[in-house]
Amino acid sequence: MNKKKVLFVSEASYLNTGYATYSREVLKRLHATGKYELAEFSIYGTEDHKDRGTIPWKNYPNMPQAGNQEQNEIYGKDGLNQFGKWRFDRACLDFKPDVVLTIRDWWMDAFIQHSPLRKCFKWVWMPTVDASPQNEEWIDSFSDADIVLTYSDWAVDVLKSQSDRMNVKCAAPPSASEDFAEVPNKTAHKEKMGINPEWKIIGTVMRNQRRKLFPELFEAFGKYLKKTGDTKTYLYCHTSYPDNGWDLPKHLFENEISSRVVFTYLCAACGAASCQRFSDTVIPCKKCGQFASKLTNVGDGVDTKTLASIYNLFDVYIQPANSEGFGLPIVEAAACGVPVMATDYSAMESEVRKLEGYPIKLRTKHLEMETGCYRALPDHEHIIELWDKLLPKPEALRVKDRKKTRAAFEKNYGWDKTAKIWEECIDELDYGSWDMTTQFARPDAEIPQINNNKELINFLVMHVVNEPKILNSYSINKILRDFNFQQFKNNPGGFFYGEMSVFNRENYRPLTRDDIINMFREKAKNKNFWENARIGNIQFPEESWLCQK
Repeated sequence: MNKKKVLFVSEASYLNTGYATYSREVLKRLHATGKYELAEFSIYGTEDHKDRGTIPWKNYPNMPQAGNQEQNEIYGKDGLNQFGKWRFDRACLDFKPDVVLTIRDWWMDAFIQHSPLRKCFKWVWMPTVDASPQNEEWIDSFSDADIVLTYSDWAVDVLKSQSDRMNVKCAAPPSASEDFAEVPNKTAHKEKMGINPEWKIIGTVMRNQRRKLFPELFEAFGKYLKKTGDTKTYLYCHTSYPDNGWDLPKHLFENEISSRVVFTYLCAACGAASCQRFSDTVIPCKKCGQFASKLTNVGDGVDTKTLASIYNLFDVYIQPANSEGFGLPIVEAAACGVPVMATDYSAMESEVRKLEGYPIKLRTKHLEMETGCYRALPDHEHIIELWDKLLPKPEALRVKDRKKTRAAFEKNYGWDKTAKIWEECIDELDYGSWDMTTQFARPDAEIPQINNNKELINFLVMHVVNEPKILNSYSINKILRDFNFQQFKNNPGGFFYGEMSVFNRENYRPLTRDDIINMFREKAKNKNFWENARIGNIQFPEESWLCQK
């Protein structure tokens, strides 16, 4: 029997993003088994990237070539192309995977459900389930996957409680790299990093985003200082500013904590990282003296060794988010032996317990209009209560807590454990069906005069696109709803794609019977194009991005 062919959809395993790290750690372990023929569809990869040739499996880059006008024009026509839509089918046709693996948000990967080649491969999808309940449209998409994995045990329970149509297997959480480990002497480490060793440090590592609740954190910290009179506790925020998030200086000032909060600054000139109170967005570098040191951000971040050094400054870690798909910093902090606190909601709910940490009680949950999901607000008083419990502990007890936290990390998290789950999923599934009997649509079929909207759409599904499988799907019911309303949103991703997509913020437009028929005819034409390509009736010109360098 031939090796199974496995295509992993990734941001690019040679990058340092969260998704890229996950795919790299799993792919290299799958590769080490020798059981599979592997390929990677690198969403943010280019065909001439310097690191593309360093990976030992086939690579398909998604980004258009700089200077190639035709590629860039096609790429720019659809917001979903940045996630792979424009090249996914071509990559699949070239590689012919038996199994496709994806690990991203619903709105990044949902286009795969609608691929005209979907019937040819098995699909294992691990979406980032970060809140409850999950939108009905998302559930419909997840149900199309052959196996669904999750980032957390909490997410397993959420999906199973909402639908029995999904084959939800288990959680396959990420882990921390080997760089994240406890330092032997925390006092000496603080001195080395320029921090007073007598200071107790409450730390957090969060990007400055809407769901990361910096205002709640700052308010709780201000209340804690006033309530306890503590003069030796500081808050350390490894975050970004400015960013598409909170006005950090405003909240520091309003809570009167500016002198008690430390941030990570990174010099653009010499690369030195330093720990300093907030003074401005750009400040002189302590090492080289150039006016080039600023708060870290996604584009200019520290390496994992430096980040591990930052975690090791903390005496307690806190993640006050309103929801998390996973929340990797919680695990990274625990790997460094730092006791963890986190909002008792979403993935954090199971994560903080696995790490024998401290769940933060909720003040309330509120329903988010955009997604229909609940988001949480942590309780200030409980945060203060936990700090008051943890920070005054004598050093001997804090050393014991650090050992306990590290042991919990080692017990519950590890890349070998995670990769083994993916290996089991691949082995459980059958081979793909690339040699299946042809299944053509009928885009030119004569449409009878049917006055009932539902009956017309049923006819178009069965006799024009020839896909009985989608007859009762969310997308078809959405089309029927819009047909009855006689208006729809012009979705840049196509009429059959997600109405909850962040790219679908169009105003409603009129919708006629002819519009409906033409939409199904276009879907049928696209299906036939790729069906002809699959059986060899269409020959593509040579394309350099399909060739491994």
